[in-house]
Amino acid sequence: MTLYKLIILSIAPSLFIALYIYFRDKFEKEPLHLLLKTFVWGILISSIVVPIEYFLMAYGSISASSRLSFIVFEAFIVAGLTEEYFKRLVALRVAFDTPHFNQPFDGIVYSVFSAVGFAAIENVAYVYQAFQASYDAAVSVLVLRGVMAVPAHAMFGIIMGYYLGFAKFAPEIRSYWYFKASLVIPMLLHGIYDFVLMLNVYGALAIVGVYEVLLFAYCLRLIKRSQEISRLYF
Repeated sequence: MTLYKLIILSIAPSLFIALYIYFRDKFEKEPLHLLLKTFVWGILISSIVVPIEYFLMAYGSISASSRLSFIVFEAFIVAGLTEEYFKRLVALRVAFDTPHFNQPFDGIVYSVFSAVGFAAIENVAYVYQAFQASYDAAVSVLVLRGVMAVPAHAMFGIIMGYYLGFAKFAPEIRSYWYFKASLVIPMLLHGIYDFVLMLNVYGALAIVGVYEVLLFAYCLRLIKRSQEISRLYF
């Protein structure tokens, strides 16, 4: 298998998840041009995220008082906060204030498209880097990230979008908290995911696997609830 095919396959999980969310939008499909724009900006925002993460990593390596404190900083701030903030920023800038964002479920749609766009380019980068070492290493990264990292990004996007949807349509007194939750909760969940992996303890992958199963069940509940409430807007 050539590098070209590996790159195509590394993008495939993001496209599959994007299609899944697109077809779960039961009441009014979002315009394809806006979905594509959100997806592409999810990719492009990585050009801002990566330099920021490198800067924060350098800062953390100097200021951290212990290995554990550095792992916490890297998991929750470098990865969790930085990546979720900018993925959310794409959804806010591209779609949130448009007339097409007209039901709570739209928050999930646009947040996931931003998230899987980011996950796609991140996947390509990791697979390409592994390919420089060996073909087998690239395949291993492709498979592992395809079943764990990309779905994780998507699930953080679902949770983010759930709260963004309510932030736009909830009564004013509650919308502030929904708006804050749309960043804080995905950041914390992302941080927990990375923290377990970065600890590199025995059974870390199994722990993260169980964690993702629980997240998946939670996300299905949020999707169902968002769909039920979105029905009221039609």
